Amino acid sequence: MSKLRNRPKLNISDVGEIQVDDQRSVQAASVLQMHDSGRQLVAEVFEGFGLPQNKADAILVARSRIADQWGKAKHAALLIGQTLLELSRALSEDEYRRLLTGADRLFEFSAALATKFRRAAELAEQLRLPPERLPGYTTLYDLACLGPDGVALAKERNLIQPQLRRQDIVALRQELRTHRISTAPSVAEETEASPVHIDREAIQRQYEDLAAERAALFQRLHQVQAEMSVLEERLRLARGGMVIQGDVA
Repeated sequence: MSKLRNRPKLNISDVGEIQVDDQRSVQAASVLQMHDSGRQLVAEVFEGFGLPQNKADAILVARSRIADQWGKAKHAALLIGQTLLELSRALSEDEYRRLLTGADRLFEFSAALATKFRRAAELAEQLRLPPERLPGYTTLYDLACLGPDGVALAKERNLIQPQLRRQDIVALRQELRTHRISTAPSVAEETEASPVHIDREAIQRQYEDLAAERAALFQRLHQVQAEMSVLEERLRLARGGMVIQGDVA
């Protein structure tokens, strides 16, 4: 027993410090890598421009801040879209369409934007990728609008990344359109071919998008009409030479 008592105790106080130091080292390396890549990008963008160093540093600071906030914004947009997606599944089609007509009053954003949030979240769910590997919600929405063929082509070419740009999707859309035109069957082939399978869900999504856009347009039309009514009244008073206290902003 004396040998056990005299055996020195294991000091584990340094283990936590080592782990913390390792994490800090990884974070510091990541920050330096982002800073170096940012400096290279600034140099490429302003090549031949003679940008002073203090202004280049200001751009790098702004880039770092915007990247941080953009990451938070992407996460928030995805959460909003997931919430709307769950709501669209809980409500009937008519109930959800009615919900969209009051989106700006219920959620503080338009029906069109609500549709973008939901479609982006729906595609993110299908892709099964972590949020940090997804592009922004607007790009996801544009990609979803390409349909299954466009999404499959983007996945095949490994384009679904945070760096995916809208012009890449435009190029995919044009390529898909050209391919469909070049491979369009003749009239005889169409009559002999078996009936085409109709994607009901795709049609329903397109219908909902158009319904949301129509609701947003009607809402804007009502706003314009209300503003015009106010201006017409002011014009009528102005023609009559009447001035009302506080009428002019």
